[in-house]
Amino acid sequence: MTQEQLSHLIFLSEVVLTADKKSLMDETLQCLLYIVKSLEEIDLPDSVVQQIESLIQMIEHDLREENERGQEIRSHLDWPQSGRRNPLG
Repeated sequence: MTQEQLSHLIFLSEVVLTADKKSLMDETLQCLLYIVKSLEEIDLPDSVVQQIESLIQMIEHDLREENERGQEIRSHLDWPQSGRRNPLG
């Protein structure tokens, strides 16, 4: 990709993010993911690396909480129903 194409993608990504265009988030993430997956290593300023690490921690934390909550809900749904009346029976 040329620098011009990358700059255009950056612009579009910023518009989608700042304008909260949820309907375009999947496509935007997919474009960025293709670029990231094609790279083996990149040099970034320390401040950018710190921001990325902070965002990664937030994403991981939210995903863990969501996963734990889902497991908790499933475990409650799987509890034996003995002693409870069956409304259909």
